[in-house]
Amino acid sequence: MSIYFDEKSKIFYLESKNLTYAMGINRIGQLEHIYFGKRTGRDLCTGIYTQGGRSHAIYIIGDDEKRYDPTVIPQEISTPYGGDYYEPSLMLEFANGNRRSDLVFDSYEILKEKPALEGLPALRHGETLIVTLKAKTAKVVLYYTVSETASIIARSMKVINEGNDDIRVNRAYSFAFSLPNRDWKATFIAGGAGAEAHVKSTILDRGVFTLDSKRGNSSASVNPFMAVGREATTENEGEAYGINIIYSGSHAITAERTPMGLVRLTGGLSGFDFSWKLEPGEAFQTPEAVLAYSDEGYSGMSRQFHDIYRSALIPERFVKKSRPIVINNWEATRFKFTMEKLRSIVSTVAGTGIDTFVLDDGWFGKREDETSGLGDWFVNEQKMEGTLKDLIDFTHSKGMRFGLWFEPEMISRDSDLFRAHPDWAMQTPDEDALEARRQLMLDLTRVEVREYIADVINKIIRENEIDYVKWDCNRDLAEGYSLALPADRQKETFHRQILGLYDLFDRIVNANPDIIFEGCSSGGSRFDAGVLYYFPQIWTSDQTDAPARAKIQYGTSFCYPFSAMSCHITESPNRRAKHVTKLYARAALAHMGATGYELDTTKMTEEEIAEIPSQIAAYKADEDLVFNGDIYRLASPFGDSNYFAIQVVSPDKKKAKLTVMKMNEAFNEPEMRIFPKGLDEDTLYEVAELEMTMSGKSWMNFGLYPAMPSGDFETKVYRFIAK
Repeated sequence: MSIYFDEKSKIFYLESKNLTYAMGINRIGQLEHIYFGKRTGRDLCTGIYTQGGRSHAIYIIGDDEKRYDPTVIPQEISTPYGGDYYEPSLMLEFANGNRRSDLVFDSYEILKEKPALEGLPALRHGETLIVTLKAKTAKVVLYYTVSETASIIARSMKVINEGNDDIRVNRAYSFAFSLPNRDWKATFIAGGAGAEAHVKSTILDRGVFTLDSKRGNSSASVNPFMAVGREATTENEGEAYGINIIYSGSHAITAERTPMGLVRLTGGLSGFDFSWKLEPGEAFQTPEAVLAYSDEGYSGMSRQFHDIYRSALIPERFVKKSRPIVINNWEATRFKFTMEKLRSIVSTVAGTGIDTFVLDDGWFGKREDETSGLGDWFVNEQKMEGTLKDLIDFTHSKGMRFGLWFEPEMISRDSDLFRAHPDWAMQTPDEDALEARRQLMLDLTRVEVREYIADVINKIIRENEIDYVKWDCNRDLAEGYSLALPADRQKETFHRQILGLYDLFDRIVNANPDIIFEGCSSGGSRFDAGVLYYFPQIWTSDQTDAPARAKIQYGTSFCYPFSAMSCHITESPNRRAKHVTKLYARAALAHMGATGYELDTTKMTEEEIAEIPSQIAAYKADEDLVFNGDIYRLASPFGDSNYFAIQVVSPDKKKAKLTVMKMNEAFNEPEMRIFPKGLDEDTLYEVAELEMTMSGKSWMNFGLYPAMPSGDFETKVYRFIAK
């Protein structure tokens, strides 16, 4: 049993691989957080924080006449106006204006299988504890799911109105827990379009540290992920906690150090300008948060996320399936393509191992540039110089499959759809609708909009032999208003838009179960676990320069597995960064995810075309290892080493792959030695690239020197094969 309740001590024990999460019902009926960390025995104590109090504290009288101070009780769900002065995870407002909601334990239930979260993506499996708390006419249901395959706890919350009057939910985070008084720091991945997932850290001192997105998307600015570790924690040593919200919209994660030195962590759906009206009998469900723990550093924490997402989040039908190796025409042609040009791109790489041609933006409506056509999902046969079927048949004749680009959530002012339904665009009355990238966003809170989009997209897919879909989203949500909602529900708009998005995913993705969908959002602006519930891979960034991608893929791996990252080989010099990198270096970085090509193949040299089959053969040989192996980050491109190094080890430890990039040529550079991790100590491993064989123990303790040629961005790949 992974979940146990001790009736005598009133403590719940949730045990997940190498993790214990414990909480207890204290003397005043509150659900008090006790412990989260390395696996312990079932003999913990509650009440550590509940007796006594601090200066200026509000005291609560317990049933034994002892006093309890809300400022020092680390609650599982915290609320304001009852003496707890720190960041609340739940804020309710009752009909009479009362905003105090003291939550008291009511009941619990243990389920062998996890229930689905209505309308929201979430982990699929696991024994689940349901704890019910009550406050006045509100019932608060907490969900805790444990896993046998990873050291994680999944948490969410449901608020139910059991009264006769409306209740306002003004904040509803998914979790809260506290860490003891130690030297903690927060590590997170943030940046911007083209510089996604850069690794940042900050010491957690007094006050509130908040990561949040108010963009309506999970965003490239701040991913819905935070790691918390000791100041001495490294990539492969020390305690590390991870938090990830399975959500694709505005979000927040906060860390607050209290006067006692505890660090309270809470977060979920953003509470910024948020309010949800609950009529009698209605319920509000929060997104799910995944909490991970490792005593093997940040890489160990990452492995917990990777394991659970591969086993219980990413679509099962694709997670272990070989992915398409695509050639996408966007970098080659942009909007200005002809049928002849598209066919020449296909013909040039036919027979090389590239197996899927993807037609990107510009094939539909009046779409000559970014100012028009979005929403008009019918083939522009004049521009295509024929039908879509003509191009598909040609692609098939070359032994390749066909993929197609859509941006279903958007609408152009210059489109037939906007002229017919201007009210379907997100807009605020008496204000100009806000454009970004010369486009508006469709109002997905409206069921008729979702039905229309699903019908036209499914029709295109149904009438053509399409094997792959790239789903793009090239702007954030700005308008906090829906013409379809009444005034007293406008603060629900952002969350309803995301619920509408998930419904649209259900209508299209589930209607086409054999098609691989790839997420994209102007690069990596919506790289999150909510999207991964529907799509097995996401375009990691529009920045495809190999050294820039080394940083982006390094940071993204803190939470998301390599199998989720779509990584393409593009031209050199890179069109954005202007860096010159050799083809094998670009391939080495792209082979750390679902690989593909995005360049004008007709401009490649004969030597470069001839190199593609061997590149793809190498990728195929390592694909299972990269997609399902355990990662160890060994050198950070954000640090002082001037190197990027990540190793992937197969679950059976019979194979490993180490990818190393020297970021810049340096004069009189200090020695760089890389120490592999995760190998079996007693197994002999041959590294053909070094013509050396040593035991795993020797490789891990002695290390290796990545002998690099002179020049920037030189890259080496080393393969460890058990003898």
